[in-house]
Amino acid sequence: MHTIKASMPSTRPTSTLKYLGLKRYQLHLEGRFDPGWLGALSHGLAQRKVNIMRVEAARENGRSWRSVLDLDFALASAVPDALDYLALSSSAAVPAADDLRLDDYQMERSNRHNGSLYLEASGPDRIGVLSSLLNTFSLFSLFPTEMLVETKDRRIFDRFWLKGLGGSYPSPEAIGALRTRLHELTR
Repeated sequence: MHTIKASMPSTRPTSTLKYLGLKRYQLHLEGRFDPGWLGALSHGLAQRKVNIMRVEAARENGRSWRSVLDLDFALASAVPDALDYLALSSSAAVPAADDLRLDDYQMERSNRHNGSLYLEASGPDRIGVLSSLLNTFSLFSLFPTEMLVETKDRRIFDRFWLKGLGGSYPSPEAIGALRTRLHELTR
């Protein structure tokens, strides 16, 4: 497993796209991003039928992030080099998805990031599942400070470290509401 390490924060976001072969690409993004940036990016990619296979992302300081996304363009309606990934990451809010389904989830308090809510979610993969999960978190004012998203054999195994508004530990009400919603999403 690779871990993204914090370094000197960058203010201006940058993106680099690398071809891996077989319609797979690796997207590197770093710099200052507005809250909800990855939800907006994942929603924009899902609209273009780009499957996000893996994400490793960590917030460094404030709004500075370092992230690596492995993308599968096999079904995509977009040309990888023609997409403006930074524009997608700053697009408008995304609507809630009604078709999110999970097989299981676990939540617990974590000491990581000066106190965060650790969440693991597993279930069937589909294009747009990451966008749906991130949107679900935002409904309860919960935002990832780190995430490791993985897809293998059409199954997701996603891990998030969530914080509340202003980088605070999530409130008991937010945790309870999220737990209720995730319970509704499990089969």
